Amino acid sequence: MIKKDIQHPKLYCDFKNTKRGTELFYYSNKLDHSGNRLMESLLDNKINSFSGNDLNKLNKKEYNKLLNYILRQERVMNIYLNKGFNSQFMIVKDSLKLMYKFKIDFERLLNNES
Repeated sequence: MIKKDIQHPKLYCDFKNTKRGTELFYYSNKLDHSGNRLMESLLDNKINSFSGNDLNKLNKKEYNKLLNYILRQERVMNIYLNKGFNSQFMIVKDSLKLMYKFKIDFERLLNNES
């Protein structure tokens, strides 16, 4: 099986246009000690102007990335289950629970922005 570099989806929640570029605020796969997602940010100096509409488009792309990630992990989980790799199966299963919650967060945000 060929392993691909997987980029975790990001849920962009805010942005700030600055003189140095656009700072994007997002949630990804980093969690605090309580299991809550941590807000992170990145500065993109290639973007001079950004709007709420741009944020919505970006989140739609990330949502599709999330759906693909979930499908891929479900296939991996089934392979582990069929091969009897119980500990690996449980790890992926727990990870998927977090991704399903993340999917709900995406859907709430996208439904509010539509």
